[in-house]
Amino acid sequence: MGRVGTPIRHPLIDAITPHAVRVASRSRVVRLTPPLADLLSRPPLADRTVVLVTPESARITIGLRSALVAAGGVWAVETPNGFRDGITGVDRADLDEAVLAPAKGNDPDADGDLPTGSLTSADAHTTQLSVDVTLLHRPTDDVMLGGALETMALAIGGGRPRAWGLAEPLEHGWDRWVLTQDARHRAPDASRFLVEGDGFSAAVTARFGGHGIEETVAITADVPGGSAGLDAAIERLGEALAILTVHSLPTFALVLARVGEADRTFRPVEYPPPNPVALLIGAPSVRRLALHERVFADDQDVVVVGSASRPAYLLPLGTATDPGWDRLHDALDSVGGDRLTALVAAPLLQAWEDDLHGDLDLHGEPHPHDRKPGDTGAGSRGGHPGAP
Repeated sequence: MGRVGTPIRHPLIDAITPHAVRVASRSRVVRLTPPLADLLSRPPLADRTVVLVTPESARITIGLRSALVAAGGVWAVETPNGFRDGITGVDRADLDEAVLAPAKGNDPDADGDLPTGSLTSADAHTTQLSVDVTLLHRPTDDVMLGGALETMALAIGGGRPRAWGLAEPLEHGWDRWVLTQDARHRAPDASRFLVEGDGFSAAVTARFGGHGIEETVAITADVPGGSAGLDAAIERLGEALAILTVHSLPTFALVLARVGEADRTFRPVEYPPPNPVALLIGAPSVRRLALHERVFADDQDVVVVGSASRPAYLLPLGTATDPGWDRLHDALDSVGGDRLTALVAAPLLQAWEDDLHGDLDLHGEPHPHDRKPGDTGAGSRGGHPGAP
């Protein structure tokens, strides 16, 4: 039997502490480069957490931020007294403390309040909409990923995807068929792709299983036109989500209005709290939670979408000038926030194992986004988005 060699340290690793793997960058804009994407995709090194260390002047791309969060990593900004969490603003004496003592609620999208810290206020003023939606697809060869992304990008600002890839810079021109085949080849491992388009950045995650395909889309798009432009985009996006419930099986979607950087990067500063403007409870969630309109209070605005056999609920929450947090909390209280959170937690394909096929069999005509390559009409290979 041959000898086991000494493991080779990843070239990006600068130091290893008892609980952290330090990766330092002095770049002004830190991107999800191929080596960094590779490191974040690897299993944890003896349960250590990857900590990205940057100067206070650095910014990180939306792709890197989402990959870092997905990997359970931490963004640590150097300070005279140690480090500061670049997302929560909480001060830490050293890297191990940053890993072992995370702030409660360290996801600023989780609610309207950020934990106490030393972040300075952002001076960003670009209005954006962020959408997170998860869909289930039938386990057939004709399904193509990316249709929901195209629909939402068009609804928000008319943008179209230009490129996709696993790391930055994105190496492939937009082609839904090629992206889907790449994801199929990586199965049963999950695939996570970054997408850039005209005025938006996004990530698409796909999991293939014997019972179906789970697709999660997270998109952040610029919204011009001030308050009127934002309200118009919210209305268009609501219509697009309603149409998705007719041709697809979205389980859950949340839409947030926010203020961000013009290039959609993130700086280690305190941004204004996001404003929830719409919530979609898809047909699978409605059925599994045994929901009906009567669970909502009379003063709650609930729009029934989908079909008679597969109803879904779309709840308008806020507007450009009216925060939606109270309505969101009321909606979650009505349906049972803990139950809904547990139901939509990944991986969905396991949660829906008993009845996913039944849901999929209720589909009507396939959405134009699901046409096979070579078919005429929208959604064919080549990346032309289908009309909602």
